[in-house]
Amino acid sequence: MQPPDMWRVPPPSRPGGRFLVLSLAVAVLSFSMMQTLLVPALPTFMGEFGIDAPLAGWILTSYLLCGAVAAPILGSLGDRYGHRKIMILTLAIFVVGSVLAAVAGSFAVLLFGRILQGASTATFPLALAIVRRHLSGAPQRAAFGWLSGTLGLGAGAALVIGGVVLEAASWQVLFVIGALMGGTALMLVVFFVPASSRGTVSRTDWVGTALLVVGLVSLLLAISQGGSWGWVSLPVLGLFLLAVISLFALVFVELRITTPLIDMRTLARPALAVTNGLTLFLGFIPYIFYVGLPVLLQAPLASGNGHGFTVTETGLALLPGAILVFLGGRFAPLLILRIGAKSTAFLALALMCIGSVGVAIAPGNLAMVVVFFSLVGLGNGVGFSVCADLVASLAPRDEVAAAMGVNGVLRTVGSALGAPIATVVLATVAVSEAGAATLPSFSMLFIVAAAVSALGAVLTLALRGESGGREQGKNARGQGD
Repeated sequence: MQPPDMWRVPPPSRPGGRFLVLSLAVAVLSFSMMQTLLVPALPTFMGEFGIDAPLAGWILTSYLLCGAVAAPILGSLGDRYGHRKIMILTLAIFVVGSVLAAVAGSFAVLLFGRILQGASTATFPLALAIVRRHLSGAPQRAAFGWLSGTLGLGAGAALVIGGVVLEAASWQVLFVIGALMGGTALMLVVFFVPASSRGTVSRTDWVGTALLVVGLVSLLLAISQGGSWGWVSLPVLGLFLLAVISLFALVFVELRITTPLIDMRTLARPALAVTNGLTLFLGFIPYIFYVGLPVLLQAPLASGNGHGFTVTETGLALLPGAILVFLGGRFAPLLILRIGAKSTAFLALALMCIGSVGVAIAPGNLAMVVVFFSLVGLGNGVGFSVCADLVASLAPRDEVAAAMGVNGVLRTVGSALGAPIATVVLATVAVSEAGAATLPSFSMLFIVAAAVSALGAVLTLALRGESGGREQGKNARGQGD
């Protein structure tokens, strides 16, 4: 008798089982936490490996770069070969990367481990695709809310957890936490996520894959290093040019082959294009605060431009915003049912705009910062959920994971844009004689976030008026990943 094959034998639960969404949420939580868990540890890494701040920034950038490339590719493979199977593979790579980084004796090994961890970005589009195939109606929208809320909660809560761990233990423990979470998610997916019918197995679009990799790596490398290399330096301008050429070539190629990695015709649908634009903004705005608020809160009281917080105190101040990201994702399905996707998306961006303005008005007032940043978090959670609902309902059933992957790329690109732009504003606008950011520079930074939020709110008016969660045909349910 042959032993059971975890890749092909459906797990014991049935579609819609109570552990389905929990298992997927743990997988998404593992990925989202590793986005920001290492932020408090960057100074520690600089001392440990003798590197400067720009090089240490690659500990975060490498994760984003790998995630931006991996999400659409692994999402497309999930559409073709089975979402559960590819999610298991993705989580296994994440665990290997976490273990490798935990035992790293050099910066190069640590960076390689982070690159492997970045593949976990695909867990979000894969999870949404699994939900789309196995749930429908209100349970589907509720699951989208859980997953979208978990995405924001993990990123926010990790700032607190990272600070606490660093004050009590070593940086290696951060990666041990990642490995344990990834391993737990892997086992939950194996046992509780049902298999689904695979799509048509066709030849892999290697040309499109190569163009996507070159385009995204060039773009994000230029964005992340523009501040240190110089925005008008030849390397940065060359990378931007290479990115433009590669991405235009990608569109040209994908429109002319029968089995594209990314179906450009689907993405060109007006509502889906608007949704992807909103996702870019939703990725950008939080990172303005993730970069700016720790600097503001940890600046010495004597400078008159900060609050003198420790790393842990900073994380605790940001925690209410992270919790409201989660709650926003949970409330979004109800809002979509009551007022429609268009109005819900507008509300999300309006909340983020109001929150950004509130922090900009009084960055020196701790209560104002905490309360209005919480509004930003609430709007972000609602926004992620409604965008997930829209993409899942607008994309063809057999391409939903790939479409979610592309949507995730835009969220990652937005995040990658937010960090360097925040750094540039704080380093050049209203700085002190010593070169430190002052309260007016923080106000200007958060005004940028408010302006982007307002632009996003205007963009939502281009969405169709009906609910994004309506089914476009019954979801086919089957077995056989």
